[in-house]
Amino acid sequence: MIIDWLKFAPALFLLLLPIGLFHGKKIRFRSISRDWDGHWSSVLSLGLHWIDLGRAALGGWLLIEALKLSPGGAGFLRYSVLGTEGAVMIIAVGLQTFVCKEEDAAHAPFAFVTGLLLGVYPPIIAGFPIILAIAIAAGSRIPVAYFPCLALLLVGIGVGLDGKRSLILLALGFSAVLLPWLFTIMFPRDLVFTYRARQRSLDAENALPPRR
Repeated sequence: MIIDWLKFAPALFLLLLPIGLFHGKKIRFRSISRDWDGHWSSVLSLGLHWIDLGRAALGGWLLIEALKLSPGGAGFLRYSVLGTEGAVMIIAVGLQTFVCKEEDAAHAPFAFVTGLLLGVYPPIIAGFPIILAIAIAAGSRIPVAYFPCLALLLVGIGVGLDGKRSLILLALGFSAVLLPWLFTIMFPRDLVFTYRARQRSLDAENALPPRR
């Protein structure tokens, strides 16, 4: 396995740095199981979501470009490349999910997972599953369904378009994308999504007397 450290090191930095560390006082958390009507403008105006999408896409692309099979390499060496890529993806999604400043909650990394697939897989293989998963989650009004639907569609559409050549990498992506949904089953914690607090809410908080 050949590692291009000039690409691998930035990939690790972009992918493994939890976005939850940058959630400041103006960030609010809301369970994804609640009604989101009236909150979408606050969600879309939060720049961290777009940063999360972009850095995951760039980090995913750098990760794939940084790890190459040695000339003449096969067998174990081939699996070592795929295993490293998969491990980084799974750990990255895990960190984005588990690091959350909201008590007894986990962060739902919608933007990060979407960007990661766009960076790791060809646009057509990542694009169709993302569009369909968004449609299913929005149509069913069950946001958490985005993760299992996206995982299943990634493998199904990926194999359909590319055959079994990318099956291992697709399976690793399946595991990474499914992780936030599995978290809701394994642990008694809510998945929460972030949005920008309205200015009126901030003004009201600032007007409150300091706690003693």
